[in-house]
Amino acid sequence: MTRTSIPQQFSDIPAVAAALLLVSVSACLADVFRIDSKANWDSWTFPRGAVVQNEDGSIGLGRIDRSINAVADARQFRHLTRSSREPVPGGIRVVGSAEESAENIIDGRADTWWQPPQDHVIEDWFIEVDLGRVVLATKIRLTFPDTLGARPFRSFSVYTNDGVRASAARDVFQFSRAGRASEPNVDRVVEYELQTIHAGGATGEHLVVSDTLDHAMVQYVRFVAEEQNVGAALAEIEVIGLGNNAVLGSVERGGGVRGGTDLSNLSTLIDGDKNSTWSLSGPNDWVLEGHWFEIDLGATYWIDRAFMDLSFVRFFGSCEISTSDGTQARGVTTDRVRGNFDFQQLSEVDNTGSPLRRVFDFKFPLRKTRYAFYHRLNFIRIAGAQGGTNNPFYSITEFMLLGDGYVAGAEMESDFIDLGGTKSIRRLSWDADLPPETFVEIRSQTGDTFFIEEKFYNKNGVEISQAQWSKLPKSQKQDVVEIQRKGSDWSGWSQVYDFPEEVFLSPTPRRFVQLQVKLGNDDPEVTPTLRSISLHFDNALVSGGVTSRVLPRQVEFDSLQTFSYVLKPTFRFGDQGFDRVHIQTPAAVEEVSVRVGGSAVTPVAVTMAGDSLQVDLPERVQRDSVEVLFQTRIRANATAFNAWVSLVGTGALQGVKPAEQHAATVFVPSVASGGNLIRSVDVTSLVTPNGDGVNDMASIRFLLAKVELTAPEVTIYDLAGRAVRVVATGVDGYAWDGRDSAGRMLPPGAYLCRISVAADVGEHSVRRIINLAY
Repeated sequence: MTRTSIPQQFSDIPAVAAALLLVSVSACLADVFRIDSKANWDSWTFPRGAVVQNEDGSIGLGRIDRSINAVADARQFRHLTRSSREPVPGGIRVVGSAEESAENIIDGRADTWWQPPQDHVIEDWFIEVDLGRVVLATKIRLTFPDTLGARPFRSFSVYTNDGVRASAARDVFQFSRAGRASEPNVDRVVEYELQTIHAGGATGEHLVVSDTLDHAMVQYVRFVAEEQNVGAALAEIEVIGLGNNAVLGSVERGGGVRGGTDLSNLSTLIDGDKNSTWSLSGPNDWVLEGHWFEIDLGATYWIDRAFMDLSFVRFFGSCEISTSDGTQARGVTTDRVRGNFDFQQLSEVDNTGSPLRRVFDFKFPLRKTRYAFYHRLNFIRIAGAQGGTNNPFYSITEFMLLGDGYVAGAEMESDFIDLGGTKSIRRLSWDADLPPETFVEIRSQTGDTFFIEEKFYNKNGVEISQAQWSKLPKSQKQDVVEIQRKGSDWSGWSQVYDFPEEVFLSPTPRRFVQLQVKLGNDDPEVTPTLRSISLHFDNALVSGGVTSRVLPRQVEFDSLQTFSYVLKPTFRFGDQGFDRVHIQTPAAVEEVSVRVGGSAVTPVAVTMAGDSLQVDLPERVQRDSVEVLFQTRIRANATAFNAWVSLVGTGALQGVKPAEQHAATVFVPSVASGGNLIRSVDVTSLVTPNGDGVNDMASIRFLLAKVELTAPEVTIYDLAGRAVRVVATGVDGYAWDGRDSAGRMLPPGAYLCRISVAADVGEHSVRRIINLAY
């Protein structure tokens, strides 16, 4: 991150969204803290792979693909083996001969190859590739060289294994033949299609019910020569898979998996290893037994395929799978089993038919997915199965999610940015490429103090208490994480910055800043590109900060009220002070007066721009408090009077914070306690559209008691209940001219005017009669 001191020329300071008027300023010397290089972004916390860094220092979204060569990135995946204490990477697992050239078959190049020497015995002419994780593979592709001294193998077989050991104690595997040269091979490229044949009577939405699936589970591929021929060589082994499995790497991206039973094995659901399983046992209610799990991918992906593999099935019945893009659900309690997100059902599977299905493949339209939730619905007993009827049991070896396209959404956070002292941050600027259907959301927070907090996690990445962590064996827990936490003086996250040169939205002056960025799209084929973020700041006008308080704190709805707004600065040696005050107001103001240090003063200027009151003081304030008195009306409960101070001619701008929580907020009890949100309704009862200038239009006036989720709607109905006109708002509000939606004059009579508005507490409406006569 670079920090420079450069002269800045301004014609104005952009408005705080719905908060601050434009302020004309002259040139000043400003500091800039810029984030615009790979080294800068490396200090941020973000889901690796979901967010990628480009060569030019910009960042964008990663992607997953529907068809992949699983050999190409095999080295990126690690898994446990019986012969090693630490996880080993994929790649060449074993080679019988010419080990020095073995890596050539996985380097992605057709002009390099593995070639066993002619004087080595045929039993050593083999090589084996480890994909590092189990993959849903559709075909094996072999590429041979055909040049001087290097020819295709004439006779060979290709075998695969899904990673399951033949012996629980040793890395011994049983392979199945996937293909064989049926006659002397002369082709440079040979492919073998893979499939899985598994009968099953299960049904469910999006479930592939065919007995033959177009893929097989593969982790190891073994190539074995069956005949020696001069110059025999193999250039490439490719394993074509259905796509990237998005659950892999969930923990590293900040996600993980949680569940209700077999907790020590939950991570096996997302580890890409078929040797590990998560088991369910017990006949009672699924919540009581803990027969559920929830996977957090750590980022939001476009997903169109899900896969689940079972083993050790003694009983099975039905289950349900649902997904969520991470949107918070409304009206849910915090103690429910699944996360507090808006989940949509993917499939309810009925596996009570015979034979029972153990492999489940789901295909569906692309959907944004951050979380996947699974739970058992009921059990049945397999006919002829061994064991008591009160001990239902099955295990899940793998749960996969596959998709296609750029990541749908990922969040990243900066480290704590130290501005080198208390600074007044004026604005935040950013540069990004935003193709249609993409977005970048930036938020900020500020503060001055920190403390250290310890965090404890099990091996699945799930946070637990210190007491729980202490009881776990070392293999089941992660190291203690010490986190620098924000002190009590830190603000919450600001609202999203609406445009790239916006006035800074978090409290200032402060010494430390933290930024949060969310990248996303509504089209999997495009990604935003964020090139830089810059903080523009000055030395604070009032280094100790300015607090505010408004009185009265409680008023009646829409009553003209005189308010006292007091700003109390804490000055320190060398502070510049201020001579202009900006106060966000809910409506236009009247009768403005000012006191400085308790004495009345005459403002140089009082202006309104948008929803902000600007007061220019006769002298620079460097010691006293300032009180601004004004009259206005309030129609929304919990109206916050935000404020800023500035120094005319310098461009310096400093935010004001409430003296304590809600000190600058005014409440309207009649709104908070309920009642109709549509008030002070005044509708002309008789309209005579004859052009004489009297009652030619029906005026429809009303006030709203709070900010609504949607705009109000005014509709005219005839007495039969048919909507004849939706009235649009004009310069003077809503008015009806007696015509229908096609512009035709309606017949005389009585009509119903309905005013409705949808709010977070439900829809409210009022009705009035309008008589039409001419």
